[in-house]
Amino acid sequence: MKFKKLFTAALLAAPLFAQTPSIRFALPERLRLLEGQLVDLVVEVRNASAVSNLRVTAGQADLTSSFSAPAKTELDCDSSSDFVTRANLQSFPTSGDIALTVTATVDGRTVTDTRTVQVRPFAPTTSGGPRRNVILFIGDAMGTTYRDAARLVSRSIVDSTGKSSFREGFFDNLLEMDKMPVSGMSMTYGTDSIVPDSANTGTAWATGNKSFLNAVNVFADGNDCTWRATGITTAATQPAIIDNPRVENLWQYLKRRYNYRTGIVTTAAVTDATPAVQGAYSGFRQTRLEIARQFRENPMLNGRPAFDVILGGGRDPFTAEGRPDRRNLIAEFQSLGYRYVTTAAELRATSFGQNTIGLFKGSATPAPGSNGITTAADVNMDVAYDKLRLERPSSEPAANLGGFNDQPMLDLMTSKAIEFLSNSFSQQPFILMVEAASIDKQSHPNNAAATIWDTIELDKAIGVARTWANARQSKDTLLVVTADHDQSMHIIGVSNAPDAEYFDRGKSTRVDFTTSAGAQNFTVYGDSYTNVRAGLPFINASTTASNNGGTAGMPASFAATTVAADPAASTYSTYFGLPAYRLDSATGYPVNSGTGLRRLAVGFRTGDHTGSSVPVTAEGPGAFLFMGYMDQSDIFFKMAAALSTDTTDGDKLIDAMRSSTVWPKSVGK
Repeated sequence: MKFKKLFTAALLAAPLFAQTPSIRFALPERLRLLEGQLVDLVVEVRNASAVSNLRVTAGQADLTSSFSAPAKTELDCDSSSDFVTRANLQSFPTSGDIALTVTATVDGRTVTDTRTVQVRPFAPTTSGGPRRNVILFIGDAMGTTYRDAARLVSRSIVDSTGKSSFREGFFDNLLEMDKMPVSGMSMTYGTDSIVPDSANTGTAWATGNKSFLNAVNVFADGNDCTWRATGITTAATQPAIIDNPRVENLWQYLKRRYNYRTGIVTTAAVTDATPAVQGAYSGFRQTRLEIARQFRENPMLNGRPAFDVILGGGRDPFTAEGRPDRRNLIAEFQSLGYRYVTTAAELRATSFGQNTIGLFKGSATPAPGSNGITTAADVNMDVAYDKLRLERPSSEPAANLGGFNDQPMLDLMTSKAIEFLSNSFSQQPFILMVEAASIDKQSHPNNAAATIWDTIELDKAIGVARTWANARQSKDTLLVVTADHDQSMHIIGVSNAPDAEYFDRGKSTRVDFTTSAGAQNFTVYGDSYTNVRAGLPFINASTTASNNGGTAGMPASFAATTVAADPAASTYSTYFGLPAYRLDSATGYPVNSGTGLRRLAVGFRTGDHTGSSVPVTAEGPGAFLFMGYMDQSDIFFKMAAALSTDTTDGDKLIDAMRSSTVWPKSVGK
């Protein structure tokens, strides 16, 4: 519980408030909203025995009547007397900088707090054509290196004549996400950490506002200490977890105000953090039962479902067996006219615009979790590598599909989601999020092969959307590709490790050592020459400079081979040689075994997230808005601007750059 210790230490070291009466909005310093975007306005009064004369204004508007009477409560887990008053689901109808002010008489003193709320205009534009769509692709943890690795593996293909599609440092064909004409970078910091998680990063792009670790579309408040500092996240503390001030995300905003159709597609459990930020509100991302309930009866939509299309894993919290309240949410969706699919074959057989929920993996026997807020298991879909039936390298766990042998690939789910959302009889516009989740989930244990093939799977889904969008005469769909955060994988060369070693689980070397923390160890397999895991004492082969002593190399289960006349033929070489893969014509994916294969070699520094900025690429109307360095929360406002402003002039510039025969173009693009 490292986070618990840090949070508690911060509370002890620096009291948040002096022991005199005070009043504050439970809102961030920089609150940015769209016109009409809903937000909970919560006012906290500390060290008070009585509160009177409360007045809240927003510019010239008096909001006081919208607030509840101050209720006595406990804030900051101390012995002081405190009060809270709130006005839920408020909004500001006009754009501009709005001065939000609260004043009150507290124990005979006048106390006040202010915020400047930046409200941006929004009204959907047609620009002479239909209203616009947005498809947002999230590669979970897909920093720059992950895109590079997917490109090197999937675009270094040797054909039957021996010709490689990656020659002399150039690719014949780049990734689909590379071919998008606009690129930028996104900073991913949260309010309380430079290394974020998928919940607070998703909150940034979904709502336009930053929040704390694990938060789903909410801001911090004064009773977070009851669960964040203690680590007690159970049904008993859930009321404090879900009472945080909420801010409406773009999916509900567009559906509520402008009748957009909405969807999520993910290879994770659909209640995982990244899909959750499109449809739920909670201080803690693991309140999976509550998140599933909010998908069915969304608080921003007066109890209506958050989405028209839900496709992914994580069946358990939607089943009666997996919920303490015994609600069968799948049946409830079906009673509202949703079709329910469970396999790739069923999904492939569907058509047209009926609302759809597809849950493609779950537990054999779903059950509630002992904490009362989640199910006993969070069941994600299997990774692309396993769905393709490729043999895992020796250090990665063998595939176990658990009887779910017909899970769809991400490109099929994306294609069907677009079909369902775009072919409604009313021709409504739509907003869709598509996530490749296991880029992250396989990077945590440093499973390089599974991570890279999942990035390739995402790129194929992006290709589906690009083909669909570019074929539309109306050119009405903005595509954005980015990541929530980065992880630590780096490209360090190539490896000629033979298949016999690469896949041999029976041959390994155990490394034991003792530190002040106690005895530690790790096991090295024959694929270590391709995947240098965090903690492995890799020594710099160029200078031999290292904090490690002994042999200048990594421990392994077999001896490295060296060919003096051809450095690229060495079993392991950091600098020499190019990767070389074969393509499986049946699946369109590279295979990871066979004679003549030269694998990409990567290394990991940690098994966790990093604070590095991540790439953003965009295509379609308004894509030019995504140039340059930006904060992650800016993505929300850039998507909104693409939907609500005339982007004709900027779009013409991008089109001219792409069609020009004078201006240079990238090879392979």
